[in-house]
Amino acid sequence: MSDRRAVALVLLSAAGFGSSAVFAKAAYASGVNPSTMLALRFVIAAMLLLPLVWLGGWRLPRGRLLAGYMLMGLMYTAQSQGYFNALMYASSGLCGMLLYVYPVLVTILALALGWEKLDRRMLVLMALAIAGMAITLGGKLQGQPIGIALALMAAGVYAVYILFGNSLSKSRENIHPLAACVVILGTAGLSNSAIALWQGVSLPGTATGWLAVSAIALFSTAIAIAAFFAGVAQIGAAKASIISTFEPVITMAFGVTLLKESVSGTQLLGGAMVLTAVILLAQRSSPKQAAESAAQSAAMPGAQASA
Repeated sequence: MSDRRAVALVLLSAAGFGSSAVFAKAAYASGVNPSTMLALRFVIAAMLLLPLVWLGGWRLPRGRLLAGYMLMGLMYTAQSQGYFNALMYASSGLCGMLLYVYPVLVTILALALGWEKLDRRMLVLMALAIAGMAITLGGKLQGQPIGIALALMAAGVYAVYILFGNSLSKSRENIHPLAACVVILGTAGLSNSAIALWQGVSLPGTATGWLAVSAIALFSTAIAIAAFFAGVAQIGAAKASIISTFEPVITMAFGVTLLKESVSGTQLLGGAMVLTAVILLAQRSSPKQAAESAAQSAAMPGAQASA
């Protein structure tokens, strides 16, 4: 595979993760609630990826490693619940940008744990990211405080998820990332299903709603994950994760063009500052850097990102 094709696959992955917020808005309009949508998303995505794992001959994790990836699935549930509930109270562009502060949070946690040493460059980049967030949140935004809080909570949970996944990836057992993804997504599917049953199942009431949910499961999850790891195999995790910083840009672009959401100059400036800091932080060479952790800990997005 050529590098150009690998970059195209990572961009396809970013488009998939970045468009999930737009599909979610369409699903909500059909009457589905976040927990039901997430249950359908993860169950369908796990079922789509399982045949790839079987055809590839990759074994699923066992023992403590299985328990670890199941715990990641529970973290993914908390992260996705926060993010997709935030979309009910804030614009997709704002939620996408707030979620993407997670690499900065990963760096802060790595510093607190003693995995990183604070240098002048890191201090400047973190200051740039925090200033960008302050400018963005101080401007005229399409978002209620609860939406902003939920999106930031999702970023915090995802930062812990990445660091935990990074520790699991260093296990001596050779587990393919897609096999780990099946466990993570399957656990998230079951836990979100339990939440949906507790809150009350609310299925899409229109064909458009079902198409939106299917698009999230197929394009924004299964295809996005498979494309990301295919690209990583060629160009490496660090480059792939840097390219993935376009996810919130894609989310914002889709929100403006398809959902007619407005974006202020202040929001664009603050978002650009945060993205600049994230890209430069991802380019740092370190055994604990967020770029490697994000790729090795499976799933998203991403921020999956975008959850």
